[in-house]
Amino acid sequence: MTSVRDALEQTGRWSATHRRGVVAAVLVVAVVSGGVAASSLQMSMGMSLYVDDDAAAAEDWATLKQDHDTGNAVFVVVESDAPYDPETVRAVDRLDRGYAGIDGVSSVTSLADVVRLGAGGSIPDTEAGVRRAVDRVRERPGGDRLVDRVVPEAGTTVVVAEYGEIDRFDRGAFLPTRGSDVVYGEVREETDAAELPPGASATITGQPVFENAAFGLMLPEMVTLFAGSFALIVGVVYLVMRGRLARGREVAMPLGVAVLSLVFMAGAMGVLGYSFNAIMLGVMPVAMGLGMDYGLQIQTRYAEAREDGRSPVDAAGLASRTTGRALLIAMGTTVVGLGSLLVSPVPPVQQFGVTSAVAVFSSMVLSVTLLPALLVRFDAGPPRSEADAAADDRVESAFRRLTERGTARHPVVTLLLAALVVSAGAYAYPQVEPRQEMMDFWPQDLEAKDDLERLSDTVESPKRIYVLVETDRAYTPETFRDVAEFQRLLLDNSRVNGVQSPVTAVALANDGRIPETEAELDRVLGAQTDGPLAVEDPDRQPSRLVLTVAVDDVEGEAVRTLIEEFEGNAALTLGPGVDVRVTGKPVLNRTVIENVTAGLTPMTLLSFVLGGAFLALAFRSLRVSAVLVGSVAGTAALTVAGVMYVLSIPWNPLTITMSSIALGVGVDYGVHVFERYEHEVGQGASDRTAAATAVAKLARPVLGSSLTTVFGFGILVVSRFPVLANFGVVTVSAIGLALAGAFLVLPAALVLVPGVARRDPADDAAGASPGTEPEAT
Repeated sequence: MTSVRDALEQTGRWSATHRRGVVAAVLVVAVVSGGVAASSLQMSMGMSLYVDDDAAAAEDWATLKQDHDTGNAVFVVVESDAPYDPETVRAVDRLDRGYAGIDGVSSVTSLADVVRLGAGGSIPDTEAGVRRAVDRVRERPGGDRLVDRVVPEAGTTVVVAEYGEIDRFDRGAFLPTRGSDVVYGEVREETDAAELPPGASATITGQPVFENAAFGLMLPEMVTLFAGSFALIVGVVYLVMRGRLARGREVAMPLGVAVLSLVFMAGAMGVLGYSFNAIMLGVMPVAMGLGMDYGLQIQTRYAEAREDGRSPVDAAGLASRTTGRALLIAMGTTVVGLGSLLVSPVPPVQQFGVTSAVAVFSSMVLSVTLLPALLVRFDAGPPRSEADAAADDRVESAFRRLTERGTARHPVVTLLLAALVVSAGAYAYPQVEPRQEMMDFWPQDLEAKDDLERLSDTVESPKRIYVLVETDRAYTPETFRDVAEFQRLLLDNSRVNGVQSPVTAVALANDGRIPETEAELDRVLGAQTDGPLAVEDPDRQPSRLVLTVAVDDVEGEAVRTLIEEFEGNAALTLGPGVDVRVTGKPVLNRTVIENVTAGLTPMTLLSFVLGGAFLALAFRSLRVSAVLVGSVAGTAALTVAGVMYVLSIPWNPLTITMSSIALGVGVDYGVHVFERYEHEVGQGASDRTAAATAVAKLARPVLGSSLTTVFGFGILVVSRFPVLANFGVVTVSAIGLALAGAFLVLPAALVLVPGVARRDPADDAAGASPGTEPEAT
């Protein structure tokens, strides 16, 4: 490791003596990164983001939207004292025709369609005539389900407009207009223009409407969270570090390093084609917190060297040599731990790992290049004498007493108490459950959310599941008869309230019968071009039928049960060579929820195995690796699971990153403490004294960096997005527990486990007081 230390020292010295070149190079990279980010980054939202594009669920969903122009449904709930009044029906008819004229809307179903179907294509002039028309439709095979879908309860009728992929929006802006926003805007315009009769009102709702309302909050949420996080970080670091630095404003230098790492991270996101979403908003506090941590560690070691009488360039070299090595090991472990997120089947989690790793790597490089240059350039002389520092630094004194008289003096008791707490967390870990709906991750205090809940209470089937039936020739009497039997089995399920398909339309139009000949079938299909029995042009997708299954407000395991039952029914009724795929937003939602937990345990194990292996290689000691991972990172990760269980915090696409963050932050703190402990042992101190000195000397920078990260993440707790608020609580807990592990559990382990500390004599010489030449190596 001596060659690594020498390289880091040379890097620090070179940066300190070539300050203009270093600053110029960093600024060029920052400008390029900022330009890439500004020209390519976008915000996005929706369930499809959380499923890999190559996954079967994503491909089926894309097929449904692109090939069949369906998959999304907007519900317009019309409430009226007289829903069967001809004037009300005509107003609903105006809504129907207006929505049907919107580009991208593939079908509209309403009470007006039902009335026309039962009255020979017209709307009767009297309420009695309207009711008779509705009754005629009810008398047809399957007609009762059609009526119930558009008139779910007395005084309420529902218009359903379905659409697929919408391409009519600007993709170039940072906050692009979404397809659902386009449809919602035009539906609202048509609703306003329809002139409902007195006593009637219309509410536009549905999952796309709710998603669109939540998406509109993302940019202000990002600005608020970043501004709040930045302000808290500046204030906390100033308060914690002003006793160590000559001038309080010197905290601007590590802060600048952290901000630049964010800029580099944003540029990397642009190059990799990533977008900002609710999950990626959580990356910013990670980058800010670890960036500040690395900068504060270098700055504190530099200040110590200046207090010892070293010149600015020598102090920069020493800080890079000693603390830089600790940062390099911590950075490597963190990047390896974050790399484990790549095994997650959830794309934003993979992206979280990559972008966080880029930010951590950038912070490390900037801390041993740009920061030494700035420290030397703005050096104000030795901050204080060693005697003055020891006299008035109450923080260091308090932590020294805590270690000497507590954890290091009673290591067995400390470790037994830690084991008790960790055991409780290990028990709680499998008890933590995920949320069952993706919409639970998004803001709940929205009017659109209230409307959606009222829709679920009002409409028997607020959700749609789609079944794609693919065969060589889908539009034949034989296939239609098989599909009719398949639909009959679907309708036997109490959670299924109706099936709409070309087969249903043909049966309704043909007195419940499927035509015997293909010519007769073509004739019936050709007549269904309008109204509730309208079917897709068979020539468009001649080998595929789409079945729209109206289901209850199912969620969780009930969705997976339905999927499996649909597939089982298909195997029983459809012949060989028929491919059946089940898709729709409930299916996509269930896939995401299952993916969230499916990769949790493998990611956790992989991150700790890889992190431990990296530490073992870095320190050339399995013992050191086990002590660092077990006493700090492992303690924090398992105890956080207990916190999640107690606070009823679920697993979600962000909280599943907890173990990787606990590993990165915990090892970061632990390596700094261990490196200083090892140095003190090399200087002849006892294990107990060395542990106390390590904790005392690192109290301010580690406390400053941990509080920085805590407050950076703490701002997430007030987020309107539950996925971010829960992540804030979990991460604050993980950081606090990692800090406790580094300052309480690790010193006890270092004192109790024999032979942990091994020191390179060359590094001891490098850390000696001025005037002592380092030993040649």
